[in-house]
Amino acid sequence: MNTKPACGPERDPEFFAEIDRVFARYPEAARRYAVRCMRHELEILKIDFTRQVGLSRVEDGRIVTEFHDRDDDMVRSSHHACCEWYQSKCSKQCRE
Repeated sequence: MNTKPACGPERDPEFFAEIDRVFARYPEAARRYAVRCMRHELEILKIDFTRQVGLSRVEDGRIVTEFHDRDDDMVRSSHHACCEWYQSKCSKQCRE
């Protein structure tokens, strides 16, 4: 069976080639960022990033992310900074 991987350079080689060029042009910024597959959130958990945002925290050596509606009191009252963007919108807030 010859199936494409869900994500990554084998799936989207032109996209990753362009990302590599951008990272090479901006090495200082490139150290702060990574490209991550959003399959779990989009296809499995069915997160709608127009309505929801993830709140992440470090707990016992793990990064725990819970998704909440953007207008939820927990999101509005939290002291988190945006640490992940999806289509130029904040998709995850992390405790600083």
